[in-house]
Formats: sequence, C-alpha cells, structure tokens
Amino acid sequence: MMFQAILWDCDGVLIDSELLACKVAACYTRAGYSLTGSEYIERFFGKKRAQIAAIIRQETREDLAAAIDWTQVDASRRTLFEAQLEPVAGVTHLLQQASARKFLMAVASGSGLGRLEHSLKLTGLWDILAPHIYSTEQVARGKPAPDIYLFAAGKLGVSPSRCLVIEDSQHGTHAGTAAGMTVYGFTGASHCSPDLGASLQEAGADAVFSDMLSLQAALGL
Repeated sequence: MMFQAILWDCDGVLIDSELLACKVAACYTRAGYSLTGSEYIERFFGKKRAQIAAIIRQETREDLAAAIDWTQVDASRRTLFEAQLEPVAGVTHLLQQASARKFLMAVASGSGLGRLEHSLKLTGLWDILAPHIYSTEQVARGKPAPDIYLFAAGKLGVSPSRCLVIEDSQHGTHAGTAAGMTVYGFTGASHCSPDLGASLQEAGADAVFSDMLSLQAALGL
C-alpha cells in the first residue's frame, strides 16, 4: 500500500450515526432557528457544536444555542445510540484486517472525546482503534481546518503526505486536503444522498466509495 496510515472520520464513516445525531436540528428549530435534518447534514456536517452555534449566532444576531439544554440533548442522544447505533456495514472486518497487518490507524473526529469513547465502545470498534482516537476538542480549529488531521498524523509519527483520510463530508474533505493528505470519500452510510459522491469529489476527494468492501479492495486488505 502506498500509504503508511489511515485516518478515519467517525460519524458516518465508522458508525452509522448521522441520522441520530441530526436530532439536534430539532433543538435549533424549537429555539427559533428552522433547520431540517437534511439541512443540518448539508450545512454543518463535520463541524463542532461551537462552530455551528457561532454560524447561527452570526446569521440571527442571537445566541440561540444558549437556550438549548445541551445536557438533555446529550442524554437523549446517548439513549438513542444505546438503542440503535451500529457500525457502518463492513467496517469492522476492514479494521480487523488492517489491524492484523499492523497498519497504522487513527480516528480524527469533530465529535467530543466522551462521545467518541461511548459510540466506539457501543459498536465494538474502540478496542481496534484505541489509543489513537482524537477529537477536534484537542486542537485550535475544527474542520474544515486541517488541525485535527495534522494532529493525528503527528501522534502516529507519519508524514501527512503518507496519510489517507476517509471522509463523508465536504468539511472533512477540505480538512484532509488542506493537511496535504489523500482523501477518499465514503458514501455508504444511511444519511448519504445520491449526489454526495460528486460533492466530495468537488471538495477534493481523490476517489469515492459507496461500500466498505470496495474500499477494502482498493486498500489491498
């Protein structure tokens, strides 16, 4: 393989979580900012909560996020995840194959560290990927800035040019390309629209895969 490390986004790539995570759109709607689940995915996919709140505050001149009980939102999400969350189809086998070959891997996600640990343990992926599980909480800027991908590469001790990023959002794709890495887009999670592949290529993805089996074959695993 031409790459030394694979850097994985989490939501929508490792775990099929985005339709559940988009419940936050309803919270903003109740707070006075009309937002559908599909609009949330299109506009805010891969961004940190603080980034989303700042964008909405700039548009409305109001701090609508302050009116949302985020403790309750997080508790509701945890309950949903515990009842419904699944790994993306085929990803467990791919990760096991890569791990068996001692391939370097890390998670580089916009989700918080607590949520990452909870969701990856629920889906049985934590033990495969730990300890290299990183969040934009640990860097100055979230995606589409390259910070999290450069941070993860540094932790692995791998040059950015030898890293492959797996992403399912335009923001994440921009982050990977800005880091000087190769990016493969993934469009196989339940939230993905038919035009997502074209959007990821437009954002800079070098290739797009609609299922993990095809990605695994491309990686030679």
